[in-house]
Amino acid sequence: MRLFTPRRLVAATLFLTTGFLVVTTDGVASGYYGKKDKDKDKDKDKDKKEKEKAKGGKAGPDLHKAFDKLTDLSVGPAPGKDAARVFDHAKRLYRESIQAFREGDPRRAGELVAAANDAARGLEHLRRATAPPVAGLPEPPVEFDRPLGGPKGKGPPPLESGAVADRGPWSESLDALTTARERLAWVGDSTPVTGPARDTLDAAKSVFAQARTAYEGGEYRKATEFARAVEAWSHVPEHLTRAGTDGRATPPMAPEPKRKGPGVPPPPPAIKD
Repeated sequence: MRLFTPRRLVAATLFLTTGFLVVTTDGVASGYYGKKDKDKDKDKDKDKKEKEKAKGGKAGPDLHKAFDKLTDLSVGPAPGKDAARVFDHAKRLYRESIQAFREGDPRRAGELVAAANDAARGLEHLRRATAPPVAGLPEPPVEFDRPLGGPKGKGPPPLESGAVADRGPWSESLDALTTARERLAWVGDSTPVTGPARDTLDAAKSVFAQARTAYEGGEYRKATEFARAVEAWSHVPEHLTRAGTDGRATPPMAPEPKRKGPGVPPPPPAIKD
């Protein structure tokens, strides 16, 4: 009995070929429309970013962040005269950022509030570094971080050893200190000799000395927080330079808001939809 005739064989071949073409065409069409949808989504995201930029870019949301940080720091400030001076500068930069925002200069507003946020971020790290121990709240154990074959009884590697040092409970602190030292060396040459940029940089250098002392004394958590404060403050001069307020000719300080109760920075402007 014959299963296939030449005519049946040709018909079967045509059927299979047609099915393959339909599947292939459908796949190409799906890919095409999928790409079109992705392109539309990209265009929407681009339009959204442009609208946000036209409204003031990141200045609006960053003003809210700065307000929260500065309000928190006004309740629980970091100790020391340097910290108090940096805090005053941060409040002033925040107020000047609001003023620039309202005057229609979102770029300058963004740089000023970025400087205020970095100043406040450094104060938060400094406050954690200087906080007294909490009763019933021991620090996390560091034994699990010790590498096999690491130095025993020799203390932490010197700060100058950097990336080639043995890894151990000091590693996070050493990395933070190395970054802070590099930042200070990079930004120090171009910083003006007066004004908020210089005050913040001088405070950072003082805190770096504290970080080094804590590191050499085996207080790695404290040294890490000190070093992160230094790194945060090292960004302030950059933002002020880009904002055109680098301290060479210190502009008049924006006035404090006149209202009753403990003084805190004014709330940021509302962001329109």
